[in-house]
Amino acid sequence: MKNQGLKPQYRAAIYLAPAAYGEAIDIEQALERCKEYLADMQELRLMRIYRDDEVEIIRVPEHNGKRTPLGVTGNDAWKRLLRDTETSLIEVVLVYAARTVAPSISGLANAISNYFLKCGVRFIDVEAGFDTESGDASAYLRQKTSEYRCYVRRRSTSWADGIE
Repeated sequence: MKNQGLKPQYRAAIYLAPAAYGEAIDIEQALERCKEYLADMQELRLMRIYRDDEVEIIRVPEHNGKRTPLGVTGNDAWKRLLRDTETSLIEVVLVYAARTVAPSISGLANAISNYFLKCGVRFIDVEAGFDTESGDASAYLRQKTSEYRCYVRRRSTSWADGIE
């Protein structure tokens, strides 16, 4: 008997972390939203949840007129997620919001374009409703760049005023 009409199952993972920029994220609420999304996607089977509760963006003082993210500490779950995608344990990565992936748009673009897409890993941003399977990654990254620039402009104004 043939399995006609059955869709293949893809091994999925959820990555959760505090926002690197923009509005703060309630991680528990983000997890629930990701699980709701997965419930509607029957071809995705949740294998693992990776959670970085204590990710800290370290910033250096202004250098050449710019504040630059120096690095991220405490992102052990992200590193485990990348290892599991390299070994094909995970085929689909869901994040609640792009701002949890990297402290900069270049970091997000690198993760999506130069890592996930090249490795054949599907990337889903639940908040934006974006899925690399059916969406244009370049258009998505342009939109995220615009949002990030808006945030940085607003944020840099408040820094100049001495407001955190």
